Amino acid sequence: MSSSNETEIKHEISRILHDAFGWALTKDRALFESIFANDEDYFSIFPDSKSTAIGWKQFEKFLDGWMDERNIAKGYDIRDLRIVIAKSKNVAWFSAIVDDEGEYDGEPWGAKDIRWTGILEKRDGSWRICQQHLSEANDISSE
Repeated sequence: MSSSNETEIKHEISRILHDAFGWALTKDRALFESIFANDEDYFSIFPDSKSTAIGWKQFEKFLDGWMDERNIAKGYDIRDLRIVIAKSKNVAWFSAIVDDEGEYDGEPWGAKDIRWTGILEKRDGSWRICQQHLSEANDISSE
């Protein structure tokens, strides 16, 4: 793969990964649905044990809370983003550190220094997140 082609693909994937958090700023459900694989093979593992989602239908259930008008996303930050593109050019994996903040019914919520990894697959010409895992490092205290 030429370096310019690889750079273009990484830029496209980076935009999708930013949209994976950025959609919430405007509650753009169509954007959300265009980012993730909408099938039963999708899975998402979050830092708390109650929020693991296996399959699109289970993941989509989180939208009710995310779309609630009392839930307001305030911002996010993605750092140390690394993207690797498979030789096949239709699969990529990534890792990053993420901060995510907002408020629910006037009360602040947030996560800081969350480790985020995942896999994307190019399907019908579009990159989709097929799997993601978010976790907290147990040797770093959030203050």
